[in-house]
Amino acid sequence: MPYASLRECTYPGCHVLVKSGRCVAHSSKRIVRDPVVKKLYNSPQWQSMRAAQLAREPWCSDCLQQQRVHTFATEVDHITPHNGNPQLFFDEDNLQSLCKSHHSSKTASEVLHPSDAVPPVKESFERRG
Repeated sequence: MPYASLRECTYPGCHVLVKSGRCVAHSSKRIVRDPVVKKLYNSPQWQSMRAAQLAREPWCSDCLQQQRVHTFATEVDHITPHNGNPQLFFDEDNLQSLCKSHHSSKTASEVLHPSDAVPPVKESFERRG
């Protein structure tokens, strides 16, 4: 039975050969979360705000902007990254509902390219006939 060939680590710019996924250096298990931020996400105030946001806006705002099919939002995103600032973290005007795919993409771009992270531009789409 043939063996599968090794592939490059899926972390951008890493060329370490692995069987699949990421190398040990870039494994998500190695990410250390800031305990202060973790407390914010575990707080009853955040849990309440998160539930209220998803009830108020149950559809992914990015999918709606792109005029795609309505996708249920499962994530509450901070439009402007809070970086542990409690005032920005608990600001209801800084929240939007996103599907898992859009939230993961936005978060990855903020983590991998912090200087490029800009809140998405709200575009209006008009039908032209």
